[in-house]
Amino acid sequence: MNRQNTPFQSTQGRLGLIFIALSFGVILLVFAYFYNVLQPRLQQEAQSQAHMLTQSLSHGLTSQVVLHDAFLLQKEIGKILLYNDATYNRPFINGIKIEFNPEFFPDHNRALVRGEINCNECFKVVTPLYDQKTLLLLGTLTFYVNPENYQLLVKEISQKFFFVLTILAMLLLVIWLATRKLWQQTLLSQEQLGHSHLYKQQILNTMQDMLFLIDHQGRILDANLSAQRLFKATLAELQSHFIQEYLQTVEKNQRLLNRLRTLGENNLEVRFHLADQHDHFGLLSATEFKLDNTEVDYPRFLLVIKDIQALKTAEAKLAYQAQMAHASRLKSLGEMATGIAHEINQPLAVIRLGAEGIKHSLIAQNPDAFEVEIAQDVIEQVDRATQIINNMRSFARLQPSPKRWVEPHHPVNSALSFFKEQLRINCIELKTHIDITCPEILIETQKFEQVIVNLITNARHALEALKDNRQKSITVTLTCDHQQVNLVIEDNGIGMDEMTKQHCLDPFFTTKDAGEGTGLGLSIVHNILQEFNISLMIQSEIGKGSAFIMHIPHKLSEIPS
Repeated sequence: MNRQNTPFQSTQGRLGLIFIALSFGVILLVFAYFYNVLQPRLQQEAQSQAHMLTQSLSHGLTSQVVLHDAFLLQKEIGKILLYNDATYNRPFINGIKIEFNPEFFPDHNRALVRGEINCNECFKVVTPLYDQKTLLLLGTLTFYVNPENYQLLVKEISQKFFFVLTILAMLLLVIWLATRKLWQQTLLSQEQLGHSHLYKQQILNTMQDMLFLIDHQGRILDANLSAQRLFKATLAELQSHFIQEYLQTVEKNQRLLNRLRTLGENNLEVRFHLADQHDHFGLLSATEFKLDNTEVDYPRFLLVIKDIQALKTAEAKLAYQAQMAHASRLKSLGEMATGIAHEINQPLAVIRLGAEGIKHSLIAQNPDAFEVEIAQDVIEQVDRATQIINNMRSFARLQPSPKRWVEPHHPVNSALSFFKEQLRINCIELKTHIDITCPEILIETQKFEQVIVNLITNARHALEALKDNRQKSITVTLTCDHQQVNLVIEDNGIGMDEMTKQHCLDPFFTTKDAGEGTGLGLSIVHNILQEFNISLMIQSEIGKGSAFIMHIPHKLSEIPS
């Protein structure tokens, strides 16, 4: 199997070719520079050194006394001619020629020559002779430098240059190798980082859920392909917006960023508007983090949003089917109640008529007799039975009644009539605080009674689940103010934890064992309350009970219904 070159290997090969080309080019430039620029300068350097050496050798001739004295003159010239190269043991000066200044030496009308001056290849160095004390020009001194020594001087200087050049080249090579190794490590790290980033990006882009990276103000920093596809926008377009422009909380009067900061490990239901002009529901989870390698102290959020629109639609259909099944059962119950009323009302009417006749007969004989009170109790219980049958028939009626303005204490008392005897048998105290002066509210009586029945049923179940011996109680409070009617149904049962409290209104959510509950009771309550524009608040704590608080706009409210 042929192995394909990785981007790193290709880059490494290109770097090697570049290094060879640069090295070859640098060598050519160095040689060109040496032969065109440095070689003449080396010649000049050799000449300068020769001049300095000859000036040093001629130091003994810079005196009129020496030049006038033939013995001293011959002695100094001998020293110059005897000076040789210590390495190669050959004379440095082949010959010397002195031309005297006639002003000081009128007797020397000819130049003084010593040694070999007929050397065409010798390097001539002309040095003026000045008196050491008076600085007067005594003459001109010409040295005939041995050509071999001169070439050796040039060679030594060249060798020094090439030695320094070699050291510099080796240093550059070491620097290059170190830099090349660093480049290789950097390229390898970048390639690995690129592979890692590409791998992670591919994972994020294959996710069906939407991912957003936002800053503390909600500005979108990054988004995966699912988010770009659903909102039909490029990453650059999304980065020019804030997340609040796309997402809103389902709960009213709550800002998205504030909920994100307090969300923790919980989920948040949000609504987002897609390009198809339809609102969708999503389930949002958020992770807050801070970058360690920056000086910015602001947090960032990673948002994962699951589109639950299909689930919402399915739940709505199931809830509708459940309500239809419930309505069917209510219809059957209504038919039964009608039959019961038809069968029982006549016996009850006979009993009541007989009780009234007995009562009137007893009153005629003795108004204060004990039997009169018994007869009156019979009449009242018959009336109570009749009222219960009528309430049950009205509650189970299939066709909804139209919305109308109703005094709120009437449907509350009607719903409570179903539970008084049940609660008494189960040792549950029913406490009522009902203000009968509250203004009318706009509702369908049947549905509103169903809300109260479902809430009291849940409260009874919460009390029946208690294992301790506390006094069980349900408190129903009806009050009002200038804006709304407040209905509170409270129990001191087992209570709910935070997760249960957040999801108790969801369809099919139940904490009961399988087969003991459908999870639709509070969902139906929630739907009915939304229909009547009634807000619901839930307060609950484990072991301390729950309270369902309803705020209902009334007829005298300043807020339009």
